[in-house]
Amino acid sequence: MRKSFIALVAVFLMNVPSLYYGWYLRWDWVDVVLHFLGGFFVAMFMADYLRDRLVSGQWIKNWLIIVGATIFVGVVWEFAEFIANQTLIEPFYNWFGVKAYFMGDLTDTINDLLMDTLGAVIFLLTSKKIKI
Repeated sequence: MRKSFIALVAVFLMNVPSLYYGWYLRWDWVDVVLHFLGGFFVAMFMADYLRDRLVSGQWIKNWLIIVGATIFVGVVWEFAEFIANQTLIEPFYNWFGVKAYFMGDLTDTINDLLMDTLGAVIFLLTSKKIKI
């Protein structure tokens, strides 16, 4: 669980230079990669955290629990982006001189959730902890 938590913190911290230097606006793939990695490492974290709750031999149930938990975290993240977009753009500009952008349109949000989910599925496909 420690590795997944450290990886999640690293993915979260990669947002800071991405916002400051406008990487999200310059390169679309930055958002895609960070959401994919976020989904991957949230699924890894959930697999470790829920290890005692997962039932041996019931991989469909286990996958639904882990992917569902990852999607829930992704949706909460999108709500946080929306709130940040509504409240933090002006303070970011006033305090740091940075024209921040936290959220795109509906297509961006759907793509973000898709990448979160894909990251979780790829983790589960490559993980030896959750067997098919």
